Amino acid sequence: MAYRDRISRAITYIEANLDRDIRACEVAAQAACSLFHFHRIFLAVTGNTLNTYIRRRQMTRAARALVDTDTGIMDIALDSGFDSQEAFTRAFKRIFGIPPGKYRRRGRHCPSVYKNRFQFKTKGDTDMTPEIKEKKGFTVVGIRYFGTNADNDIPKTWDQFLERAHEIKHPESPGRYYGLCTAPEPEAETNGAVPFEYIAGVAVTNPGDIPSGMTARTVPDARYAVFIHKGALDTLKATYAYIYGEWAPKNGVDMAAGTYDFEFYGDAFDPSGSDTSELHIYVPLP
Repeated sequence: MAYRDRISRAITYIEANLDRDIRACEVAAQAACSLFHFHRIFLAVTGNTLNTYIRRRQMTRAARALVDTDTGIMDIALDSGFDSQEAFTRAFKRIFGIPPGKYRRRGRHCPSVYKNRFQFKTKGDTDMTPEIKEKKGFTVVGIRYFGTNADNDIPKTWDQFLERAHEIKHPESPGRYYGLCTAPEPEAETNGAVPFEYIAGVAVTNPGDIPSGMTARTVPDARYAVFIHKGALDTLKATYAYIYGEWAPKNGVDMAAGTYDFEFYGDAFDPSGSDTSELHIYVPLP
């Protein structure tokens, strides 16, 4: 099943269940994905964590009810999954900028996501045919991030790492960096999203003398499918959506918790985002 179909099935399920508490694992099951991989695909395609998307859809539904019906605000709050009108009002104001009572009095709808219709973009199959490689184990030292990347925290993690990369002793190849990503063990849902670990770092020949505030991770020997992302990083989400939404299911690849996939920023990578820039993405094979 292509990632377009997976996301479409998930959205259909969400739309049919907006009047109740929706768990991420239910939606992932509809998309026939593991929870961690579904979170990655959903975030790549929609730009939101699943929990954020569901809450915005529920609040948009509530906003429609405020304008189109005479239902009391407290009843709308309860229908939207809130235990109190106060909590509903705070959440509504964060999204729409005004409290629900004022929204109703204004009598017109704010532009919002009434029902998402995504423009699915992905890399062509020709460009994304991976090379299969064996790679010996290695150790990376760098800055650790753990979370859902809901606030685009990974670029901030890279900024922190690059400021301190010179502190790392025994680098194997200075200027060649790794972004290690691993699913949690076991998978755990947190506020409708799945947190993961990401290390922005450099491979070292000796993992001793780790700088304060940094972390070391050892990746074992493994066999990988290696994809090349070409060009600017602003299309990287589409590359990941293709890898985990189309290529991985088609080839029976579903990462086990605790295994690493990673990005390799080598000599061909251009941080300015030129068309010739190359970023290598390593996906572990069973």
